[in-house]
Formats: sequence, C-alpha cells, structure tokens
Amino acid sequence: MAVTPKLEIKQSQSLLMTPQLRQAINLLQMNNIELASLIENELASNPLLISEAESLNDFSPDGQSSKEQSIDDYDAPSPQSEEETFSPDIDYTTAFDDDFGSDREGYDSATGDYNWQDYALTKTQNRDPDGNFDFFEQKLSDKKSVYQLISEQISLKFTRPEEKLIAFRLAESLDESGYFRGNISDIARQLHISEPRVANVLKTLKSFEPSGLFAENLAECIALQLADDNRLSPLMQQLLTRLDLIAEHRHKELCRLLNISEEQLTAMLAQIRSVNPKPAAGFETGFTSYIIPDVFVRRTKPHFYTVELNNLSLPRVLIDHRYYAEINRLAPQDKATRKFLKNNLGSANFLIRALHQRAQTILRVSEEIVKMQYDFFEKGIDGLRPMTLKDIAAAAEIHESTVSRVTSGKYMHTPRGIFELKYFFSAAAGSFSGDDTTTVTGIKHTIKKLIEQETPDDILSDDKLSELLARQGLKVARRTIAKYRESLNIPSSAARKRAKRNFK
Repeated sequence: MAVTPKLEIKQSQSLLMTPQLRQAINLLQMNNIELASLIENELASNPLLISEAESLNDFSPDGQSSKEQSIDDYDAPSPQSEEETFSPDIDYTTAFDDDFGSDREGYDSATGDYNWQDYALTKTQNRDPDGNFDFFEQKLSDKKSVYQLISEQISLKFTRPEEKLIAFRLAESLDESGYFRGNISDIARQLHISEPRVANVLKTLKSFEPSGLFAENLAECIALQLADDNRLSPLMQQLLTRLDLIAEHRHKELCRLLNISEEQLTAMLAQIRSVNPKPAAGFETGFTSYIIPDVFVRRTKPHFYTVELNNLSLPRVLIDHRYYAEINRLAPQDKATRKFLKNNLGSANFLIRALHQRAQTILRVSEEIVKMQYDFFEKGIDGLRPMTLKDIAAAAEIHESTVSRVTSGKYMHTPRGIFELKYFFSAAAGSFSGDDTTTVTGIKHTIKKLIEQETPDDILSDDKLSELLARQGLKVARRTIAKYRESLNIPSSAARKRAKRNFK
C-alpha cells in the first residue's frame, strides 16, 4: 500500500489548559494569606478592579452612595458602547463546571494521616464552666520582649557607637529560643569590618541575661548557664561534648568514657536538667501566628450542625463600571485604549467568577465532610470514621483532585476545635470482625494513650501493643505498630524504658 499524504476530519475531546483555567485552579488551592497577596497584586495591576472597601467610599455626584455590588452581580451586563459588545474569549461553561482540575497536575492521591491533637484548640481548664469568659481578666499582659531586654543591656554595656551597631545586628540573628543563628563572616562583610571585631562583640553578648542567650548550640547554652553558677567543671565540659549519648540514655558508655561512677553521672545529669535549654522561651518574641478558619461549623440545635463560610477570610473585589464607562466615553475611537479596557474587563470578570466558585466549592466540600464525620462532632476522636478523597468527590460530584486542592491549607472551626480539612481524611484499618469503621488516626490515638499509661516497670513493646489492640478487635501487625509509633515521634520501648528509669 502506497503511503501518500491525505486530509481527514477527526473529532476528539481534550482538556485545554488555558491561562484563565490555570489561574482558577491556583486560586482553589491557595490559603487565605496567598489569596490576599494575589488579590492585592490584581488590584494594583487592573484599573477596573476595586476592593469592596473602596466601593463603599464611592459616592455619586448627587450625594447618594452608588449601588453596592457583590460577587452575585458578575452576570449583570456591564456598560459598553453601542457600537461594540465585548465578549471575552473565555468559555465559562467549560471553565467553571464545578470541577477545577480534572487534570492530575499537582494532585497527590495519598491521604495523609494527621494527629488530631496537633490541630485541637488549647486546653480550656481556665474557662468558666458556664461558658462565660472574662476577657478583662484574661487580657494579654504587657510583658517585656527578649529584644527589649537585650536592647537595654546593649545600651548599658557598650559605649562606642560602632559596637552598639554590631550588637544590634547580631541580635537580629536570634531565633525564638535565644540561639544565635547568624554567620559572623557574613555580618562582618555586610558591615565592612573585620571578623574578630564581630566575634568580640558576640562574646560579650553571651554574658547577657537571661543566661544562655546567643549560644550557637545546645551544649554551649548549657555551658554558659552552668558557668554563671560556677558549676562548669572540666569533667562537665567533657560530658557536654557527648550530648548524643545523653539523649540515647547510654549511661554505662558515658561512665566508661568519663571514668566516673553512676552516682556521679546522675548528679551531673541533674545539673544539666536544671538549666533552661531555651533561654528566650519565657519572653514575648513579638511574633505570633494565628489560624484564620475558612469555615465555621456551629451546633444550632441538638444533633444538628450548620456550615457557613467565614466572610472575613473571603476577599471581595468588584468591577468599577463607572470608570470603564468614563474611559470608554473619553476615547471611543482609540483602538489601543478599547483593547486595554477589554482585556482588563475580561480578566476582572474571570477573577470574580473564580473567587465565587472557589468559595462555593469550599462550602460544598465542608458540608460533605460534616455529614460523613457526624459521629466525630458528637463523640470526638473515637467517632472518626474512614473517609477518602474519592468519597467526598462522589458526594459533592466533583473530581478528586479538586477535593485535594480544596482541603489543602484550609481550616474548619468546630465546637471541638480548629482542624485542617485534611485531618478528617483517614484510611480504614483492618479488624478481625471485618468492621471498616476504624481509622488509622483512631488507632494512632489508641497507641498513644496506651503508651502514656505505661509504667516504668511495665513498658509496652510493639508486640505487646499489637496484642492489646487485637483484644480490642483491631488487626495491626507489629511492623505497622512501629511505623505508627515513629510517625507520632514516640521512641522505641527500650528508649522509653531507659528514659523512665532515669526519671523514676
């Protein structure tokens, strides 16, 4: 058969990843901070976009406020010239079909297991049993930050202006615990001075209060505090070089290396435990991070929960139609101006629709999560049932990758605390009875409770933990127990036995 060129018509379906659709997908997976930054950039680059706050301050010439717009107004016709009606080159039907990202890009199908205690609210022992909260009594006190304390000591200790400048520059490299995390060479190069001058100032700063500040590692932090109390002997200095053996509770090896008895080692370890490994931890650092929930779950009546969006976390942007009409009126025949307005109007319309769709998708997914995890809200962690991305995707009639993006970096405020949406996803664990309602997160919680209840004379091995879970009808192998234990940062039974024996 001869090979000859020919023309043929072929019909096929494919996903066209337009820049607008990619932007919509990116909006969906952004958290509040990232979204606020993007909106700020859009407001700065697109003259047709205004924030809701700006629109509220916009008044008409007759003194009456202009009509307030909302995201529901994106379908309203925009003022345009009679000669031309603008239709942006965007297929809204296919671009917003309730499922951003049927593509697989950036989608991880594995559902991570989250520790529920990492996301729960702080303990409520100090709250009134009746639910009242005295905000006046519990208001933040005016504590002096560690930086203020250091600043005062720098002013008293150093007299030369250049030394003060070096000291303040070194203080900028302190971390939250009070350790110096900077580089002397880099600081010297930035200030155009020699490294010995910087090192001398740092040496002086290490004598500041609280003792242990500006240490470059844990051993030095302990040494500085012991030296202030005249407890830093040569033998103690040698012991501090083997903190790794102390952490592993290898006391016999330490006794052999230092040629001391167990009683002497115990006394030296008691001195080490008496110091503060984080000298700046008791002071205000000035840096506090807060979680702003995207969704509120409220118990409106017994056994009934309502889900609503946090409007304060949703950016509101509107189209300045009056500005569009004014520019269009002043330059009706200027093709460059008209093209500029068209492009910006299309971009603004798409952004508003994408924000609206993002909010609705988050709400839909959150509602399905609350429905499927109803027992959790009623009973707590023991009521958490197995749930996957596929389950929520089927219930909400969207793609799994969309659920993955929605639940990433989004938080839910519930009567039981603040949780990341991904916390509620957990695979089912096996059981002897065939029950598939037990989650991996629940098993981890059970393992943690069993280990917390063990005594120094009865340390539970992984085999013993597997046996105890089997008595509860849970089929978990020893290797799986070890994997779960390591994910919870719980040491092995041998390490726990050494630690509890030393603190017994």
